Amino acid sequence: MTIRALPVLLCAVGVMTVAVVQAAGVKVKTEYDRGADFAALRSYSWLPTPPYATQISPEVGDKFLSQEIIDAPLRATVDQALAAKGLKPAADAATADCFLVYYAAFGTTINANVLGEHYAYITGWGSPLVGATPTTALRVLEQGTVVLDILNRDKKVAIWRATATGAVDRDQTDQQRARRLKEAVGDMFKKFPPAK
Repeated sequence: MTIRALPVLLCAVGVMTVAVVQAAGVKVKTEYDRGADFAALRSYSWLPTPPYATQISPEVGDKFLSQEIIDAPLRATVDQALAAKGLKPAADAATADCFLVYYAAFGTTINANVLGEHYAYITGWGSPLVGATPTTALRVLEQGTVVLDILNRDKKVAIWRATATGAVDRDQTDQQRARRLKEAVGDMFKKFPPAK
């Protein structure tokens, strides 16, 4: 191979790598408390959504990534996924078997330490001490991240968490965004409830 051919080869490898990353689409990761009794969950109630974490000034705003635009479709898609798994919204929050809350972040970073602090709960995994901080790690997440937590009845422990990265893209149309959101939520709940 000649030295002149090397840049062309590197460029071709770079293009192939980008295509693979773009084809992968939404990255979904789930974590859960192995001691939680998911079979006992029949009903749920949504907690109010904390403010979105963005790198955009509140004065400027972003009509494509606002809570007003994303909240209702996201909740409806999660409701459909849970209905397919046999869970239904509780008639009254006081009778719910579990609670749902989601966090959304747009930009290049999010401090995972804030996840859970809004409601002062901890995770049911990776928190060795009772009363420990809600999360203990700092994570750098890609643009467009939604974190969905299922909390136990007393709202003190997250028993299940799904993280979808890249699920919301400001360049997509509303139809593309809705389709991608449905796929991401479907992936979140693909293996729900988790096997013991």
